[in-house]
Amino acid sequence: MKKWYFFLMTFIVVGLISCNKQEEAREYSLKSSDSLLRVKLDSLTSNLSSWLNYRHDEKLDSGMLFSVDPGQNEIELYSLNEGRLLDKVTYEREGPNGVGVLIEIGIQGLDSVLIFPAFDNSFYQSRLSDLALSKVEYEKPDEYAAIRSMTNYFGSNAYTDEDFIYTRTLFGGDYTLLDNEQLSAKPLMYRVNVASGEVEFSRFTFPDDYWADGKRHYEFSSIIDENRFTFSFHSDHHIYYGTSFHEPLKKKPAKSKYLNQELEYLPIAGDRNDRRRYFATAGHYGNLIYDQFRKVYYRFCYPKKQLEPDQDLQQITLFPKEFSVMILNSELEVIGETLIGDDNHLYATSNVFVGPKGLYISVNHPESEMNREDTFGFQLFTLESVLK
Repeated sequence: MKKWYFFLMTFIVVGLISCNKQEEAREYSLKSSDSLLRVKLDSLTSNLSSWLNYRHDEKLDSGMLFSVDPGQNEIELYSLNEGRLLDKVTYEREGPNGVGVLIEIGIQGLDSVLIFPAFDNSFYQSRLSDLALSKVEYEKPDEYAAIRSMTNYFGSNAYTDEDFIYTRTLFGGDYTLLDNEQLSAKPLMYRVNVASGEVEFSRFTFPDDYWADGKRHYEFSSIIDENRFTFSFHSDHHIYYGTSFHEPLKKKPAKSKYLNQELEYLPIAGDRNDRRRYFATAGHYGNLIYDQFRKVYYRFCYPKKQLEPDQDLQQITLFPKEFSVMILNSELEVIGETLIGDDNHLYATSNVFVGPKGLYISVNHPESEMNREDTFGFQLFTLESVLK
C-alpha cells in the first residue's frame, strides 16, 4: 500500500512539473480570424473614428462599441453582435446645455459617460438615456493640458472610478529646451476628485534616463486596470508599472524583436522636415492596450521604415503598412509577438479595440482593398498558443 501511494504521488509530481515546463515553453500569437466585422454608416459619419472604445458590462453580459463624432457632436453606440448602430446621442455645443465640441469621453457604464471639453477646466457627467447633464469644474494644473486621452500618436483613455478621474499628462512649452533632469521630474499622470474638482499629481514620473544620451519623442501610452498603472514610451524597450498612485514606478524589459536595440534620437538640430521624417520612419513603440477578457496586454510596435521617393510623410506616419503586436501576460512578461501587415493586408491602427472574442483592428487603411467608405470595418485577431 505504501509503495502504491509513493508511486502515485511521484507520478502526480512529475506530471505537474511536466505541465509547468510546457506552460513555460508555450508561446502566443495573434491569428487573423475569418470573421470580419462591418457596421453600416450613414453618409455623414467617417469610417475612421476620432475616439473609439468598447465597454462590457459583466453583470449584464452585454457591451457596446462607443464612437465619438466631433462633426456631428454626437456619441454613437454600436452592437458588435448585430453589427449595427444602436443609437446616436447628440449634444449641443453652446447654450445652457452646451458641452463645447465633443472630442473625448470617459465611459462609466453603458448609459453613463463623462465628457471632456478640449479647452475647458471642467467635465460633464451625462446619462445617455435622457441627456441629463451635470458640470464639474476642476483646478487644471498650470503648464499641463486638460483631461485628454488622444494625440496624433497615442491613445490613453482616461480612467474613472467612483472617486477619481485619472488622466495622463501632456505638458506645455518647448520640450526641446528641457534637459534629462527636468524631464525626469515631470509627473506622468494626475487625477481629479469627481466631487470636489481637486487635482493631485502622481508620484510616478518620466524615466530618469530617458534623455540621458539624447532626446527621443517623449509621449507615452498608459493603461489602468484592476491591478496596476502601466506605461509604454515611444522610445524605450521597458514597460513601467506601479500598483499605487503614490509610489514611484518599477520597470521590466519588454523589447520587440522587430525593433533595433538602439532607437533613434530626435533630430533637434534639424529642420521641421527632419522631425517629420523621424516620426514617419523611426522605429518606435505605440499604444498599449489591456485585454480584460484574456488578462494580457498588447503593445503595438512599428519597425524602422525606409523612405521612398515622393512618399507622403503624413500618410506613412498615420497609416504605416507594417507593425507588430507584442503580447504580455499578467506579470508583464513577453509571451509572444506577431508581425502584421503586407501589401494584401493593411490596417488602420488608430482604430483598435478589444472585445469578448479578441482584438479588433480597422481594415479602413486608405490603401487597403477592404476599405469601405460606408462602413466601419474590423478584422478580428484571436489569441492562440503553441509550444515553442
